[in-house]
Formats: sequence, structure tokens, C-alpha cells
Amino acid sequence: MRVDILRNRNQRSYWKWIWISIAAVIVVVAGFFIFFYSAQKPIRTDKETALARIDGKVDLKEQKDFYLYNGANGVYYVLTGKNSKGKNIIAWVPKSKKGTVVVKYAADGISKEDAIAKVKQEKNPVEILNVTLGMDKGVPIWEVSYLDKANNLNYYDLDFETGEWYRAIENL
Repeated sequence: MRVDILRNRNQRSYWKWIWISIAAVIVVVAGFFIFFYSAQKPIRTDKETALARIDGKVDLKEQKDFYLYNGANGVYYVLTGKNSKGKNIIAWVPKSKKGTVVVKYAADGISKEDAIAKVKQEKNPVEILNVTLGMDKGVPIWEVSYLDKANNLNYYDLDFETGEWYRAIENL
């Protein structure tokens, strides 16, 4: 009889710890989701701001990618997607309301893959960190950040239209 009582207590204690463990895992997973959702809020807000700024002015029917470019001459929101005719377009939207929105067909410039290939060919990076569209002094650019063999951070900017070198910031 005494053994049955101890066994029953041990079973209850065992299940209690299983439920506590499951609850702890749920709390941790929910915490991660809340953290990452909150961390993305500024980007979602910037994207909504950019879409609102071009609404009714730019024929962007199907939005695909969003880039945030923080350059020396200001912040640009860059949206890619398709217009009502199904053509791929890119819109450079300055954060400053004084700036002019620039719209180009994607076919009028080099692709992201072409920009990466050019940097790999010319700079032989160890790792490509980020590739983003931006605008500098009225020139649409691809900015490619990468690590070199010495583990230095480098930026290589390419003219969007020609694919030629625009600017490099090296050994940071």
C-alpha cells in the first residue's frame, strides 16, 4: 500500500515537471516571435510610408522587394515590383518629402545577380554580406557590402544603369 502511494506521488510529480517544461518552451518560443515581430516594425513602417508616398503617382501594382538605403546624401526607400503592364519597375523614394521619386524599368539597369558577379570578379570577396539598391547624388546604384580576406568590411557601389564602378569604401 505504501509503495502504491509513493509510486502515485512520483507519477504526479513527473507529469507536473513535464507540463512545466512544456509551458516554459511555449513561453520562450512566444517571446522569440514577439521579439522578432517587434524588431521588424520599423522596416514595415518605412515600407508603408514609401508605398503611401507613391500611391496614385507610380504605377506599382505588384510590390516585390523593399530596400532601405541609408547613404551620405540621405535615406531612400526602394521598391521593386510590376506595373499594370506586367513590366518590372523600381521606384527610389526619398525619405525627405523634398526629394524626387525616381522610377525606372528594371531592364534599364543591371540585376542584383549581375552586381554580385561584378564584385566577385573585381574584388574576390570572402563573403557577400548585403546587396541593396540606393541613390547617391541622383545616381541609382547597387551597393554591395562584403568581407575581404583580411576580414575587413568593404562597400562597392555600382551604377545601376551601366554596371560600372561608382564608388568604393574599403578596409573598415
